[in-house]
Amino acid sequence: MTEASGPTLRPPPNPVPEPGTRQMGYREAGRRPRATVSVTAGDHLLSRIPDSDVATFRADAYRRLTPAEFARVDAVYTAGLEATCRWLTARSGLPCRHDLDRRGDPIWFGRDEVAVAEHMRSVLRPRPAPRGFLPGASGAGPVDEWLDILGLYRFLGSFVAGSPGRGNTVVRLRGAQASFLLHGMRLDLPPDLNYSVGPGLTTVRLDSRTVERIRIGAGHPVDAAALATALFTGATMVELGAVPRAGLTRDALIFTGPIGYARAADVYVWVIPRSARDLLHDAYLHQEGCADRGPKLFAGALGGAGRRLRSTAARCGVVLPALHHWNHSWIRGAGLLRGLESPEYVRNSDLLFGLRLIPSPGPAREG
Repeated sequence: MTEASGPTLRPPPNPVPEPGTRQMGYREAGRRPRATVSVTAGDHLLSRIPDSDVATFRADAYRRLTPAEFARVDAVYTAGLEATCRWLTARSGLPCRHDLDRRGDPIWFGRDEVAVAEHMRSVLRPRPAPRGFLPGASGAGPVDEWLDILGLYRFLGSFVAGSPGRGNTVVRLRGAQASFLLHGMRLDLPPDLNYSVGPGLTTVRLDSRTVERIRIGAGHPVDAAALATALFTGATMVELGAVPRAGLTRDALIFTGPIGYARAADVYVWVIPRSARDLLHDAYLHQEGCADRGPKLFAGALGGAGRRLRSTAARCGVVLPALHHWNHSWIRGAGLLRGLESPEYVRNSDLLFGLRLIPSPGPAREG
């Protein structure tokens, strides 16, 4: 991706920001905070990151933050945009033109995503997914909802797998949204993303040191894998107990959850951080060799009400994150729209600035 040179962006000075808060959510009188989170390294601007969609996010940050603050936030935003551009061009084989009038190709994922989805279709035997043509896209191929959902969930999960905290995840995802717009598609995220739960927001980042501590402290491959999975997913004990061995792929856990599903969007897709993949595959091999363990990947590692897993966490010196059901995850609330199925954003200076097509936005709008 190339970017035209322009003047250095210098947002106007702002008043000294209020201290960061550990209370996430709107703080109007009489309203309780929507969630309480731990402020991790890199999240010192969390209370001042704009709670706005991609159309105005970068412009709002430009106006609200001091120059030094904006520079830090914008570095993460730009990294997210550029990483997504590389991902899209590598899979589509199309050049990165950043043409707002170009409609996105109906097949935006690559051959690897198709291969994984087709394999999991044969394993999970989902109901037939609806196939259709994009409205107004002449010559476009059929769109398979099953492939589309798995491709999107796998992208989003891998995109935030290494995030150090909530603020980094939110800003990076806004950059990803900008990239999708530049490629003719609209990545919709939950309107309350800043206060949502799920991977990269309420989970624990797994570095190689933590993984090694878990491997040694757990003393059993299945215990180690179950604990690592609880950290990078924040999943409930019931959900962890439902993971089948057959749902493990090279880099993800893909399964239908404890209560099944009615459509493709209900499938679980937990992307495994690179540092933890060996742990899960070691657990798979161990369970395969135990005829009495049944089909579940973490059989024997959870215990009643998760007591064994919590004991493993204590032994390894790690703290389990808050546990949230997959259906409440921000990834489960994401969607991808193309062409005429997507309402178009107003092309004002805020949007163009957010797409890094102009060097500065216009003045703040009244009201």
